[in-house]
Amino acid sequence: MSIIPWIQPALAVLLFVWCAGVCVAGTLRPAILRPLPPGDTGPRWKWRHAAAVCLLIALVWQAVFWTAALVRYPDLDPLAALQAQYYGNTDARHYIDLAQYGYGTGEAFPEQYLMIVFFPLFPALLRLLNPLGVLDWGVLALAVQVPLFAAAGANLYLVLAGRFGHHRALWALAFTAVGPGSLFFFAPMTESLFLLLSTAYVLLLERQHWALCGLVGLLAALTRAPGGLLCGLALIWLIGRACCHMHAPGPGAVLAVAGPPAGLGLYFALNWAVYGNPTQYAFYQKDHWGQALGLFPNTVAYHLRYMAQWWTSNRTAALYLCGAAVAAIFLVLGLLALTARRLPPQYLGYALAYFALTAGTTWAISLPRYFAACFLLPVLPAVIFRKNGLRAAALVLWAVLGVLYTMEFFAQGPIY
Repeated sequence: MSIIPWIQPALAVLLFVWCAGVCVAGTLRPAILRPLPPGDTGPRWKWRHAAAVCLLIALVWQAVFWTAALVRYPDLDPLAALQAQYYGNTDARHYIDLAQYGYGTGEAFPEQYLMIVFFPLFPALLRLLNPLGVLDWGVLALAVQVPLFAAAGANLYLVLAGRFGHHRALWALAFTAVGPGSLFFFAPMTESLFLLLSTAYVLLLERQHWALCGLVGLLAALTRAPGGLLCGLALIWLIGRACCHMHAPGPGAVLAVAGPPAGLGLYFALNWAVYGNPTQYAFYQKDHWGQALGLFPNTVAYHLRYMAQWWTSNRTAALYLCGAAVAAIFLVLGLLALTARRLPPQYLGYALAYFALTAGTTWAISLPRYFAACFLLPVLPAVIFRKNGLRAAALVLWAVLGVLYTMEFFAQGPIY
């Protein structure tokens, strides 16, 4: 059998193993890590300043979203245009249905019994904001992304500026705002909420507010499955401090570590309460969507295979579904490999675990969206490129790809 189809998966494995080795060595022997170049080494903005900038970014994106809906459906009233544009072929409609009717085994809305695969916090937030149902659910789900991204972006700035400096954090915000996955922060989905909670968890952990950190970790795990991985970030951070002979954090740190697993436990309990089976979601994911836990080399292999099969019959799917997935996998691994020795081990470990979980899913068709919410990734180009000219060139290329990807999303192409 030819080895050619396995060259790319093998390369992906090698990159991952290299990064994992650096993570382990950097945790146990921090002295092997290379420091960042001296210079701008801390935050210059307060939280409110970063939030104001990110609020402006979100408002511009929201204007683009509304304009796209009205241009595509000029004969419909604005609310109907919004419904047709964003609640047809994406998961957004499922969150709206859950906010209105909740989980169940009946047919309060189509396929209600399958909706347990979607985590509960975002629909619960919508229900909390609209308890009487007087607001239009679609408008609310879209509009709430503005304050969520403003807060998430401010947290992201503080997390990254504290480790990488003010200017690198600003570049990270720019990469967050304009790339191929950026549109999902402003769509009626969970990306902004998850980024808000995961960055808040990191801030609270490093400031040793253990109980609040654990609560935020619990909420992150109720938003998306990778939220449970935050406990690993906390463990690596605590082990690294112990290896550096730093002051012991005390028993309260257990609360921070326990929060994310507790959130997953509540999600399993929800499955149990509705279906009598704590892992019912896994059955529906595999049976209905063909998704289960797997290995990311297999993801590379099957997307390359489908891309070759579809190249002549369905080139749009070949490019935007399969090609985008493979490109996202190698971009993430490449960036991590190039910067691994300059990253805090807890951030690197979290990014690797996040990557392995999301990219390893069988029939992973939304990888640009999934990767967008990993807080470490947008700062990596600013770590690799030390000159602003190179960073700007990379940002322009990233923005062009973002425009192409977003245009296909607005055209309701195979982007989920």
